[in-house]
Amino acid sequence: MTNSVWNAIISTYTNDFQLEGYMDRRQRKSREAIKYAMLTLMKDKSPNDITITELTTLADVNRKTFYNNYDSITDVRKELETDIVDIMFNLVEEEILGDKMQNITIGIKELLHKFIRIIDEDRQRAKLVFDYKETTYFLRKLHDLLNPYIIEFASEHDMKEYELEYLLYFIASGTASVLNAWIHEEYLTTAAQVEDLLDTMISKLIS
Repeated sequence: MTNSVWNAIISTYTNDFQLEGYMDRRQRKSREAIKYAMLTLMKDKSPNDITITELTTLADVNRKTFYNNYDSITDVRKELETDIVDIMFNLVEEEILGDKMQNITIGIKELLHKFIRIIDEDRQRAKLVFDYKETTYFLRKLHDLLNPYIIEFASEHDMKEYELEYLLYFIASGTASVLNAWIHEEYLTTAAQVEDLLDTMISKLIS
């Protein structure tokens, strides 16, 4: 599955992706070119080291065009972050729909393993998702994805509504924090070790 995630992200900017509604075709193409250039440069460089000159040269747009679409490189990164998270979650959701969940704990563990494998497949580009101290968008999406699992768990254990909500936030924010720390330690820990760590945490929280 992991190859399909990053292929889908990259093809988004090479297959005439449609940003509907508020922008014309020329503006769409400029934004696609800029974001594709950002992804290309990030294969070998930290996003913090990428300059507007490098970005506009590779995207084959001038600085005026860049500033007509974005205020800064940070804006490009944030838009890419949203794109990547959306594609990542869409593909994970498609896959888990076909899975028969044997129990809630195993279901949550397998779901989190999918994200770890996606990140591990292209570590440099995955930093876009976790490049900021607050991984707000990823966290909100993960919260929503975990919600049915935790509701099912709560119904089986006669949990109060506030207990369910706090448990859900604890798992989602804890997972996002672990993944964020993992990326920013330059992957001294392997993907398998992170999977084992999260498995242990989940088992202690819901069993």
